[in-house]
Amino acid sequence: MRWKGRLIAAGIVVLFNIMRYFYYHVYLDVPFDGSFFLLTAVFLAIAYAGGYQYDRADYLSRRDPLTGAYNRRFLIDYVRKLRLSGHPRYGVVLFDLDDFKEINDTYGHEAGDAVLRDFAETLSDFVGNRGIIARWGGDEFLAIFREADDEFKMYAAEEISARMNTLGYAGGRSIGVSFGIAVASSEGEDLESLVDAADHAMYVNKTGRKSQV
Repeated sequence: MRWKGRLIAAGIVVLFNIMRYFYYHVYLDVPFDGSFFLLTAVFLAIAYAGGYQYDRADYLSRRDPLTGAYNRRFLIDYVRKLRLSGHPRYGVVLFDLDDFKEINDTYGHEAGDAVLRDFAETLSDFVGNRGIIARWGGDEFLAIFREADDEFKMYAAEEISARMNTLGYAGGRSIGVSFGIAVASSEGEDLESLVDAADHAMYVNKTGRKSQV
């Protein structure tokens, strides 16, 4: 969570107390005593509480509270800015945890939440500074890569398969990951079109894997 609100609030309190000191104890020559520090501490506590609430609201406006990944609204705005900044060819990877409902039903929602948090952390490490990840909904996550060329689908699929063939364990059971990849053309298709394409590719990927079992 950012400290922007708390730092601004603390800065205002410090500035106010400097002005208060010079006005009362220098200009008016009021005797200096411990009440100055007491009031300063009270002002700082109030400012910190208000700044924390601001920072918390700012965090929740951008992040999913369970996993810490970005939320859908932030990702949509991110892609809009990406397209406007001269990156029309971006890549989209849609991820889905296989049989996630069974994990919740068998091991409980706390175990399911832990899997989602671990998965979000794994995805964040995977994407790194190449883009961002967001929780798209339920057990689906969306990764946006700022740069994608004609070979993106091939090398992204190879890297994902190598690193995320299975994810962690729930009660000793491995968790499979399905994914679909889509790449914007030089015209820069909108996000909705690419997500639909990635969703279709993910469906083909998932059904193909299940047919091999």
